[in-house]
Amino acid sequence: DKKVVRFGQGAELEITDLVERKDSLTFKANFLEQVLDLPVTGKYNATNAMIASYVALQEGVSEEQIRLAFQHLELTRNRTEWKKAANGADILSDVYNANPTAMKLILETFSAIPANEGGKKIAVLADMKELGDQSVQLHNQMILSLSPDVLDTVIFYGEDIAELAQLASQMFPIGHVYYFKKTEDQDQFEDLVNQVKESLGAHDQILLKG
Repeated sequence: DKKVVRFGQGAELEITDLVERKDSLTFKANFLEQVLDLPVTGKYNATNAMIASYVALQEGVSEEQIRLAFQHLELTRNRTEWKKAANGADILSDVYNANPTAMKLILETFSAIPANEGGKKIAVLADMKELGDQSVQLHNQMILSLSPDVLDTVIFYGEDIAELAQLASQMFPIGHVYYFKKTEDQDQFEDLVNQVKESLGAHDQILLKG
């Protein structure tokens, strides 16, 4: 016999309190006494940590051990990692891997983080690879996660992402969407770098995903 445990709103395992900050989060779950701290942002990370906590408890790990383990979590480089640009801007690097779910979640996370005082929010999005025949369609779905009310500028790079850039240009003000090609015949990466340097202010936040 296998025990089935469900998680999510109204399920057996549920996050009851979640506080997200720029580079960390705290949460409680309905089966935990303690508040857990994670040195990473993103609601999806809280969900993953909640599930891991439940499994650990079933294996006899104490809540205090779980709390300490998450507190000293060692993160994989370029997975929801904050860095500093040379001019002082905040870089959220999430380029370790890319798939539609991951891109949607990091865009939602980045959009939910308050902008720095006097700064704007910029997203740089590149092709997601190995999506097969549906690649362009799956890229286009990301338009639902791009809001001109939150993001000032979006910069696109790649081949399959070209249609998404076109969709975004119809939604954002003129001059706030840029597209740079990467095909077998042409690579405009240096142009992209120059555009980022031109757009990025010292108080800005910029997301790198692709």
